[in-house]
Amino acid sequence: MLVRKDDAAIVVFDMQLDLIPLLLNGSQLLHDCCWVSEVARDFDVPLLLTEHEKLGGLSLSLHEVTEHATRLPKQHFDFLRESPAAEYVAATGRDQFVLAGAETHVAILQSAMGLLEQGKTVFVLTDTCSTRNQLDHEVGLDRLRHNGVHLITREMLFFELIRDSEDSRYLELAKKYLDGRYIR
Repeated sequence: MLVRKDDAAIVVFDMQLDLIPLLLNGSQLLHDCCWVSEVARDFDVPLLLTEHEKLGGLSLSLHEVTEHATRLPKQHFDFLRESPAAEYVAATGRDQFVLAGAETHVAILQSAMGLLEQGKTVFVLTDTCSTRNQLDHEVGLDRLRHNGVHLITREMLFFELIRDSEDSRYLELAKKYLDGRYIR
């Protein structure tokens, strides 16, 4: 199954100042979450940012590129256990959810399971999620895969959203997002 632009929403989890330095490749993850957030804006895909209440504020660089996004505070690791998040998911009318951010084996895993229970199709950006150690990341991805979550990369997301090179914005967006040209 492919990500369908008109049926997808993107959720970026807990990219907050107190957590980013603790994550494997935290600076790169932040960069990649900015990339995903800008892709969501350019393709008009709904974007939700969660902020765990105990982890401080969002990174300024992510804040700058997500003025178009919905932000929701949370206490639970499964964001659907928060009424505003559950209401947001229902209000989008979307059946596909693309997840990124922190942490693979906690908020992303538990939220993915919650979305699956609601009959949603879930994609996790394997190159845009992280944990505090490699084993938790690997086991989290393995568990997601075994539970029916589609594991994809940022570049796969880009090509599935644009679908073909005949899109009038293809060259402009390819130059912006592909081949290491994206700088934030």
